Amino acid sequence: MILVMASTGMFGRPVVEGLAKRGMPVRATGRSEAALTSLNAPGAECVVADMDDPSTLVKLMSGVDKVLINAPMDDRKEQRERNVIEAMIRSGSEATIVLLTGGVQHDDALGQAGQATERFMRSSGLPWTIVGPQTVMETNFKPFRELIQSESMLISCVGSAKVGFVALDDVTDAFVSVLSSSTDDHVGCEYVITGPEAVSFNDVAGAASDALNRCITYQDMPRDAFRALMISEAGYSEAVVDIEVMCHLDAFRAGKAARVTSDFKKLTGKDSKSISQWWIENSAFFLGAP
Repeated sequence: MILVMASTGMFGRPVVEGLAKRGMPVRATGRSEAALTSLNAPGAECVVADMDDPSTLVKLMSGVDKVLINAPMDDRKEQRERNVIEAMIRSGSEATIVLLTGGVQHDDALGQAGQATERFMRSSGLPWTIVGPQTVMETNFKPFRELIQSESMLISCVGSAKVGFVALDDVTDAFVSVLSSSTDDHVGCEYVITGPEAVSFNDVAGAASDALNRCITYQDMPRDAFRALMISEAGYSEAVVDIEVMCHLDAFRAGKAARVTSDFKKLTGKDSKSISQWWIENSAFFLGAP
């Protein structure tokens, strides 16, 4: 049995659905029954559980061989992940931890939280595997759909920094490969999932232009101006904008997301998706009615 935490989130949902399509036994968790009913995962066992409530977690471990620990990247990430690992220890589980961690090298509070979780995991006595998607194309590009439609523009504050963006489909395939393999195949391994090359936002604008058959430009903004825009126009609050948005862009600008690895091909036997392929495949999303 494979246990997937946060099964209705950006990473958890496609992993659960991918495992179910392969006929793998999967236990999906979410905070509510309503959220879990939206999963397209025939045969999956759906259980309401909350990583903020340790009392709901021990029962999840019965009969489990692998646990995908997948917590939102916010100020509760470290505690939530620790709660799951502690529940595994209390239950007497010998399951393998598969930890979803950020592939971007953060020198900030988010990075410190990730490092603390990894230290605790390594000292737990449980077998483990780390899989870190660098940064996904969907969260970096899709929020600018309306701006692309109205102004033919992408914006950010990372200058000419290059980033190894990766497609969410590829991240999903990497996790499904690890979780559906033999229990011991990946123990003690660390994988960083990236695209095939590191590219700048100007490169991204060029790929978008080709796919959408219109000239898309990239406007680089001063950091503080972009942060203010995220609050005034994108709906982020002062309390979360730094950990949910700006820390990632700060890492991009510092060159901390430029790694390119062959780990995706090692795990799946396939080449990772380029930004040009991604924009072609997603062109209908950007060209559709506002």
